[in-house]
Amino acid sequence: MTIKTSAPPAPNGGPSDWSKAVQGNCFSNLERLGRWTGGTAAIASGSDPSKSFQPVTLHSLGGGDNPPTIYVVMHGWAPGYRAAVNSQGGNFLWWGSKSSVRSSNGINLWTADWAWAPVSVTLNKQQFSISAKGVLPAIATQDPQAIVLAYSWVDDSATESGDLKIDEVYTSEAYTHVNGMRLANALEDAIHPSFWNQQTGLLRLIGHSHGSKVATVAALTLQQRGRRVAHLTILDSPESELTLEGNAANLLGFYLEQMQIENPSYACASGAFVDNYASCFGVSYTGTPNLNNIVEVALQPTKLYNSLDYSYQHGYAAAWYAGAAAGAATQGEPPLGLAWPPPPKNYLPALNQNWPTGTNQQSQWQLQPGPTLHDSFSFSTQPLVVTPVQTTGNVQTYPGGTFVFKPANGTWPAYSSLEGSYYNYPSLNNDNYGIAFDIKWVSPHAGDYLVLTMEAPEFRVQETLLVMDGQSYARGQTSVAVNCDVSSFGWLELNIYFLAAQGNIIGYVTVSNFRFVVVGSASGYLRARRLEAIAEKTAQRRLTAPRKIT
Repeated sequence: MTIKTSAPPAPNGGPSDWSKAVQGNCFSNLERLGRWTGGTAAIASGSDPSKSFQPVTLHSLGGGDNPPTIYVVMHGWAPGYRAAVNSQGGNFLWWGSKSSVRSSNGINLWTADWAWAPVSVTLNKQQFSISAKGVLPAIATQDPQAIVLAYSWVDDSATESGDLKIDEVYTSEAYTHVNGMRLANALEDAIHPSFWNQQTGLLRLIGHSHGSKVATVAALTLQQRGRRVAHLTILDSPESELTLEGNAANLLGFYLEQMQIENPSYACASGAFVDNYASCFGVSYTGTPNLNNIVEVALQPTKLYNSLDYSYQHGYAAAWYAGAAAGAATQGEPPLGLAWPPPPKNYLPALNQNWPTGTNQQSQWQLQPGPTLHDSFSFSTQPLVVTPVQTTGNVQTYPGGTFVFKPANGTWPAYSSLEGSYYNYPSLNNDNYGIAFDIKWVSPHAGDYLVLTMEAPEFRVQETLLVMDGQSYARGQTSVAVNCDVSSFGWLELNIYFLAAQGNIIGYVTVSNFRFVVVGSASGYLRARRLEAIAEKTAQRRLTAPRKIT
């Protein structure tokens, strides 16, 4: 049963961004899935896609002795859609008939319409096709028997500005983990129980941008529940220095390290086949030895777009993936994209789009093995001690940094909250770009909310970096990583707020096992940039610090 929840009211002393960052929830997990019924036909950009989707009902997919492959596609950040989402009261699905915004030339546009629309670019006054169909029709073409689904979370990923404003995008990142759990729960609801026991029934998850974290969290969650995920595709996951510094990075390495990833050189199916396509903000994950089984593909969209057109470069990974299988086949090239696995035998250490004969259709589908064209990042964790400063409501604190949040006594809405602090080590060699912790939610209710905010050292304000709600949680423990740029040293502040739903007197949340998330780049560029930023901030402080008069 769906219980629509309104956004929880801001607590006393809460962060200034609460009203724009903390949203209600209009959907059950299952309602966020839509089944593509448009077949192999593309939908023109600006046209209403809603008639090509149908709702998904309980245990309706993948039954029988020989179930088809199930594909699920996820969008990412939706800049410029916040006003539209708000105008619909949050009742806003990716493919909905009213889920568009009006462009400057009067066209209604749906976010991430690369999923069903052709993508091309004008080059030398001619149209250069990247994707003739869009991802969903391309899947139906490649695999006619497939069940093709889309997952919507625009109501959470939308931000105000239509530009790629790095100072807004963290509010989209704040919802990636909870939507990964929602997706895992939705798939367990939608897919027939017998599917998980069949060797022929395969589940493939495809996520772009922040949607790649939604897909990865879902894949990890399903694996931890004993459900097989056959294939995880990552399309330009934001990890680069620009996103790390804007608290917008996915930190997928933290999650991928916990997954069982199949060695593509073997025919076994003990884990998930994982391929990663970087076009703008993406990186290679091979800097971490445990992730060397990921098939890395480095794309070069600057051959088609201006080097500052980040939006088009970012979307190129999804468009290229949609067109790659058919494009390679047309040009007589080896299978690509949707036609994998298996990948080419020479996929290590990476496959690079190198446009060997210039900017033309054939070159677009040619990949050359060799060192990755994009930086390789490594991910690890280090111990972190969070010291409680003060609590309100009903919070129990334990040595070692374990905190239990129970329903607060008093008139609703009464929060149980913790203000804590931690010390960012005074060493130039500690590349801490986030924190991780474990969450265990007991007896979650619709209307429960858990919100974490972190100090943004640049502005000395709190930013909302994680929002979770009880209706979406389901069961068990989950490990969360949030990106928080801590390019300054000293004591930093975090706050955790727990609001129990009205009538919930037994549910509670345990937050524990805090650690730093350390990110390193093989090139050394990431650290060099961070040290430069530290030196600049230090110089600014010296100029503004009071001087001792002698």
